[in-house]
Amino acid sequence: MASKSKVRRNLIVGLSAAAVLALALMFAPRPVPVDVAKVTRGPIAETVYDQGQARVRDAYVAAAPVAGRLQRIALKVGDPVTAGEAVARISPGAPMLLDPATLAERRAAVGKAQADLAKAQDEARRTASVAERTQPLVATGAASRQSLDDARAAAAQSRAAEQAAQKALAQARAALIGPNAAAGPGVTVISPAAGYVTRVIEPSAREVAAGSPLIEISDPKGLEAVIEFLSEDAARIRQGMPAEVYDWGGPDVLAARVRRVEPQAFTKVSALGVEEQRVLVWLTLTDPPARWASLGPGYRVWGRVFLRTDPAGLTVPLGALQRHAGAWAIFRIEEGRARLRPITVGAMTDKDAEVLRGLSQGDQVVVFPSDAVKDGVRVAARK
Repeated sequence: MASKSKVRRNLIVGLSAAAVLALALMFAPRPVPVDVAKVTRGPIAETVYDQGQARVRDAYVAAAPVAGRLQRIALKVGDPVTAGEAVARISPGAPMLLDPATLAERRAAVGKAQADLAKAQDEARRTASVAERTQPLVATGAASRQSLDDARAAAAQSRAAEQAAQKALAQARAALIGPNAAAGPGVTVISPAAGYVTRVIEPSAREVAAGSPLIEISDPKGLEAVIEFLSEDAARIRQGMPAEVYDWGGPDVLAARVRRVEPQAFTKVSALGVEEQRVLVWLTLTDPPARWASLGPGYRVWGRVFLRTDPAGLTVPLGALQRHAGAWAIFRIEEGRARLRPITVGAMTDKDAEVLRGLSQGDQVVVFPSDAVKDGVRVAARK
């Protein structure tokens, strides 16, 4: 009888323990499902990137050599031209009409110039005569050699003054030229280099001044990308660094190299209304022209400059990084629990981040942790 009571008691105790264990398992916190990634080694680069546009490196502007009436330019943007080819024609323009006051003033200037010329001619004849009479007197000893030299010098100065008076009279007469003056021949403007037309600055017929730009000719093989970097990024860029041009409309990423970092920044207002200091960085395309044949001047492009590259860097997905106490941290899985560990981050791309200190190759980390993931929380990899 006693043995039966003992068996019954043991059975009750066992069932109670099983019930307590079942309740404990039922109400115990379950592991948080998380996405897991491994720390691996692979190539990574520290880069800076920004937006810009394609420009022609060598552009030549043909300008008007003289003032006159420009005939309509028939060339269009994209037309090929050869060096020395006629690109524009300038005809003599109509001379300017003179008001009565100006006309009278310029006529008076002509009269004064004529009087000055007559005076200079009389002085030239007089000094020439003195020099001519002095020369035989030196031979007889009636005059000194010095007096002959002085007479010849005075004659030379008089001739120079006469020539200057003649030029002054010509200028005064030129100022009186009116609309009845005979027109001179026209002038042909030629292309300074071979290439294609990138801008027609003055397409219509009109009066132009000497030196007015008319048409721009560019070398099709000299296309570059100019990127507007923030000044803090441009300060890290050096000439000769490798680069690439992407999102330009073509399917390929174009290899490039930094040709120039301009030393002067400029202020630009962003789309959000924030004033930014920008620096132009010129990237020379190193790929064959056939790969970017459809790229033209003024096209929008994106440029990326490689500041530093590591072919075997320690990397984690960018989504695993967390901000903690003003620094970078990460949830590393240790014995089934998430442990928040501080790390030192190097280069960052749009997908991965370089870990300089705090992790080892093969460590498992939590990617995109939810609010339920805390330091010490049990986690399980989501299948």
